[in-house]
Amino acid sequence: MFEFLFKYPPTVFAKGSFVLLSQWPVWTLAIFLLVAAAGLGWVIWSRRRSIAPTMRGHRSAVVWILQSLLVCLLLFLLWQPALSIATLRPQQNIVAVVIDDSKSMSTSEDGRSRKDQVLATLNGGLLNSLKSKFQVRLYRLGDHLERIESTDKLNGAAPATHIGDA
Repeated sequence: MFEFLFKYPPTVFAKGSFVLLSQWPVWTLAIFLLVAAAGLGWVIWSRRRSIAPTMRGHRSAVVWILQSLLVCLLLFLLWQPALSIATLRPQQNIVAVVIDDSKSMSTSEDGRSRKDQVLATLNGGLLNSLKSKFQVRLYRLGDHLERIESTDKLNGAAPATHIGDA
């Protein structure tokens, strides 16, 4: 029912932030709300003699409250309330995958070189899952940072990994 009325599930509302899209500042809304409530109160108070005896006392206060709430709602809607939600759109964001391409990647661990382990992880589905959601840029990092088109360009020949310089 909530999604039918508000278009999004409650979890989206929990993640979003409330904003007013009007160009008028919020403090003017507060002033208008106070002026409207005071004006309605003055109208009811000034007409208290002409009001029927059944509308005096607490009943006139209830009418004032309801009228003030209605005017507040209308003024609030004029300030164009909205929900701001940060979402990732497919293929609009770029992810940089930086791969160490120094000689240390030739070191063998668990029977395979570090380079082979990285390639197995990347080609085993990680790159494809990233490419389905993002634009992926591959970079190799050795003594300098260099963009590469595929993991085939990794050779593990750089003498050192200079993270700070790259």
